[in-house]
Order: sequence, then C-alpha cells, then structure tokens
Amino acid sequence: MLPKVREFAPLAYVVIVAASLGSPAARAAEPRVLFDIPDKIECRDVTPPACAAAHPTRKVIEAKFRISAGFLEGNEESIVDFTYMISSPKMRLKILDYLPNTTLESRFADDRIEVADFTETTDTSSAEARVAYTIFSLDAVKNHLHRKTEQNQYQKIAPKALVLASGTMNRGHGVFYKLRPSNDASLEGAKEFTFLAIVPLEWRADWCTFVCSARATKKGLLSSSVVSVGVTKVDVGLYLCGDQEAGDIAGRLCLLQQENDGILADASAKEAEAALESWNTHIDAVPGIGRVDQFFHDLARKTASQKAKDPRLDAAREAVREVEEHLGRLSGVVEFTAARP
Repeated sequence: MLPKVREFAPLAYVVIVAASLGSPAARAAEPRVLFDIPDKIECRDVTPPACAAAHPTRKVIEAKFRISAGFLEGNEESIVDFTYMISSPKMRLKILDYLPNTTLESRFADDRIEVADFTETTDTSSAEARVAYTIFSLDAVKNHLHRKTEQNQYQKIAPKALVLASGTMNRGHGVFYKLRPSNDASLEGAKEFTFLAIVPLEWRADWCTFVCSARATKKGLLSSSVVSVGVTKVDVGLYLCGDQEAGDIAGRLCLLQQENDGILADASAKEAEAALESWNTHIDAVPGIGRVDQFFHDLARKTASQKAKDPRLDAAREAVREVEEHLGRLSGVVEFTAARP
C-alpha cells in the first residue's frame, strides 16, 4: 500500500517556495544611494539695474551648484524618487527664482498621439441575363459597385508624467527638487541646480542646509513598502565671488564636518534618516512637499536636544556652530533677540 503523501505535498511546496523567495539569490539587490554635495558654493551678484534702483538696500545673488547621486548597490529600477532640499534655517535667504522648474514627460514622440478613423461602406449588386433561342448562347452579367470612404485624422495631447517637481519651502526661505525616474534621463550622475536669492546689500557670506534623500520600493513576500535607501545632510557655506576671506570661512565649515573620519557628517545623516522616516510616514498620503518646512524645524530641535555620547561629536558641533555664527555675521542681517520680561 502506497504511503499517503498527497496531504503533505501542498505544505512542502509552500515551504520550498518561501525558502526560495527568501534566499539571497532570489531577491534582487536593494538599492543603496550615495549623494555628493559641494563643499562650498560661490555666488555671483546678478542684481538687475532696475531692481537695484528700486531696492537700493538689497541685491540678488545666484548660487549654482551640482549634486551627484551614485548607486552603491542595485539600480534605479525600484527607485520611487530623489528629493533635494536646500533651506536657510535662520531664514536669511529669500528665494527669488530657481532652476530647473517642474518638468513633465510624455512617453510619445512630439507629445502628440496620431489618431485616424477610417470608415468604408460597400454596396455590390449582380444580375445575370440569358438569351436561349438564338444560335449562340449569350450570357450577360451586370455588376454594380458603390463604395463610400471616410477618413478623419487628428492629434490628441499625450498624457504626461511628472518627472521633476520643484518649488519653494520654509516660507520662501528654501527650495526643493523632487526627481522621479524618467524615460529620457537617468537619476544617477551629476545634475546642476540654480537658485536666486534676495539678500542685504552688505551680504558677503552665509550658510544653508542640504538634505538629499532617496526612496525605493521594497518588495516582500506578501506586500511592498516604500523605504529610505540613502540620506545625506550637511551644512554648506555660501560666499560672494571674489571674497577670499569669506570663501575660506565657508570652506572651513566643510572641513569641520569631515574631521574625525566624518563623525559629524555620519551623525547628521542618521538623524536626518530617522526624521525623514517619521516624516514620510505622515505625508505619504499628501501629494508634493506639503510639510517640508516643518521638517527642518523638527530636525533642528531634535539635533539640539540629543546628547552626544562621543566627546568628539560635541566638540565638532560646537566648532561648526561657531563657524556658522561667523558666516551669519557676514550675511548683513541684523538679528534681534526679544528681551525677556
């Protein structure tokens, strides 16, 4: 008598499938993204003459920079988006304009779809006549064909997908760029960004915070979720073109964050990743970057409230704070502290 194995076959099959799906060979490598941000940004005075005449105490500066993204693991097949956020935590930079602007992309050439309607109506009749009482038999066939053809050709605007969204944040004191996978370009590599800011006429230098993040779809056995696959947060110094002293101070800000094997940069990235995970959980249902200004305030409070376990981290934070205060004094903005009663 044969043993009863059919009852256990389905369970064994599920176990084998689950094991194969969970094995490293069956899973595709999850992407891991690394961002590179400039150490400092040289700004040009691009104040239009009409603006200078209308606002003699203000000027317009242009900050042009590149952000590079590279895949340490995986590729952009499962990438949801890259988000680059540049903010002035002290709200000293007022964004006037920025590039690139929001971009839509179509999957069709020339953003148009050719549509052709073709209609054909055919009416055919046939008649046969025979004359029998003659020497020769005569067959006569009569065919009648009527054809009507109509053709309408027109163009429809092709549906477009959002591949780049950009706009201001933090009450106009920052700018964001949100990049999504595109058929026309790769997310990996260096991309150039520009913003114009209104500053006091005496402006020589300042600093801003860069937060770059990447999200990807993580597929599990029974479900999928969106997870963070790379976060970088650094403070970057800005200085006026030709101002050597201000440029040296802005460069010092970068060096301090990279000292001690980049202990401060690593700590800032981990804090930003934790804050972004909490932030994304609340805004996933909201389109765009609805609460990004609040994110920066929450991140600053969280960073200030955390007590560093490594004394080198404490020292690095204090040194960075001193340099940022020095750059703030070169911004030409007079900050007032409300007197306590």
